Amino acid sequence: MNHDSINHDGQVVEISDNKVVAEILVSEACGTCQAKGLCHTNGKKVRVEAEAEPGLDFKVGQQVRVSFTPTLALSSVLFAYVLPLVLMFAVMFTLIAITGSQDVGCVSGLAVLPIYYTLLYVMRHKLRRKFKFTVSSTSEKI
Repeated sequence: MNHDSINHDGQVVEISDNKVVAEILVSEACGTCQAKGLCHTNGKKVRVEAEAEPGLDFKVGQQVRVSFTPTLALSSVLFAYVLPLVLMFAVMFTLIAITGSQDVGCVSGLAVLPIYYTLLYVMRHKLRRKFKFTVSSTSEKI
């Protein structure tokens, strides 16, 4: 296990092939997360699909540790909050400058957000390859 990773304790809720779906209580991990001020999942149970480390056998209900890198956390914040905000303002100010109409600029700036999030949804399989979580037994030393 990498010492530079962010770790969450959780429980296995589903197993398929080399993937493990674990449920973590987010409030446990929020104290060490760099993005805790931007995130609105504090106190919620979140399901995370993670790759099982080779050679480990998991069972439903087993306590596990879900890990990811701080770079992954910052990239998630970038895709979820920063890029849409920059895109919204870029469209808004560009259209205000071109058309001279604040109404057109503001409505277009807001209209670009559903398009952006729809594109993220369409690209979720490609993004899932980039944003990989790993799961390991909690009995292992970290």
